[in-house]
Amino acid sequence: MDEPGDSDEDEGIADRVRSGGERAAADLAQAVIGSPGFGQALSAAAAARDKANEAQRAAMDALNVYSQDDASRLERRIRALSDRLEESEDRLDRLYDEIRELRREISSAGGASAESG
Repeated sequence: MDEPGDSDEDEGIADRVRSGGERAAADLAQAVIGSPGFGQALSAAAAARDKANEAQRAAMDALNVYSQDDASRLERRIRALSDRLEESEDRLDRLYDEIRELRREISSAGGASAESG
């Protein structure tokens, strides 16, 4: 049967084991990060990633498949063109309105000169 002081003692042991495990993990992490091999492995992994990205890009180009970046650039260009087209349409509408007004003025002036002649 457990005695009243046993649970406190068990918690103390668990805390010491946990603390020791945390220290060991921290020491291991520090050793791994500080090792020259770790830095070399990171550099090699980054270089491999870059080569894989280049190979993927070359393959996609060969197949005429567009990347997400290409699609985003195209989308931005289409939006810019759409905005410019909308501005041009607005200008044409204003010009059309001015031409109509000028025609009315010409008709009114022509009709007034015919009446006076």
